[in-house]
Amino acid sequence: MTDKELRALKRADLIEILYYLRRENDSLREENAQLKARLDAIVDKMVEERASEPVGTSAAASAPTSSKSKKKRK
Repeated sequence: MTDKELRALKRADLIEILYYLRRENDSLREENAQLKARLDAIVDKMVEERASEPVGTSAAASAPTSSKSKKKRK
């Protein structure tokens, strides 16, 4: 909706638009909070799994070394 169209609306129409935009905003905030909570739960689970792994068995420790680092060792 353009500025010109908004200016032509009556007060009651503008209030109605604000009402529905506010409801949508509240809904999106709630969805955002739920998604953040889900993400936190996933991150916490991954941290716990990594903490329970024995030292030296993480993916980073078992990753192959690059050819550059092999050359430096020689």
